[in-house]
Order: sequence, then C-alpha cells, then structure tokens
Amino acid sequence: MAKQQTFADKANKLAKKSDNLVICPDTNKETRIISVRMVDAVKTGKGTYKFLDRNMKVYESTYKPYTP
Repeated sequence: MAKQQTFADKANKLAKKSDNLVICPDTNKETRIISVRMVDAVKTGKGTYKFLDRNMKVYESTYKPYTP
C-alpha cells in the first residue's frame, strides 16, 4: 500500500512550486508573486449590482497586478 500524503506535505510542495521571486518595478526589491481573488461590484443599467470575480497574480510587496 502506498504512503498517504499529509496536508503538510501537499502545502510544502505547493509553496515550493509557487515560490516565484521577481523584482518589483515599484520598489526595486525582490518579492514573491502571489495569487489573489479580486471581486468587483458593477452597477448594471437596471440599478442592480453584479459581482465579477477573477483570479489575479500580484506582487506581495505592493499588491499591484503582475505583468510578465
């Protein structure tokens, strides 16, 4: 029987995989790229609100969108 992978093992594996270090153009320092979910409330023509959510990659130091 194969060894069961623990949650800590999975988290460490994903942390190493997503450990993208880049230079932030605003601060000129090395920072990581993190994934966040952005939710925007948009008012429609009828007066109701529509929520748009999207996943984005941002700089950890300034939280500005990452553009490769």
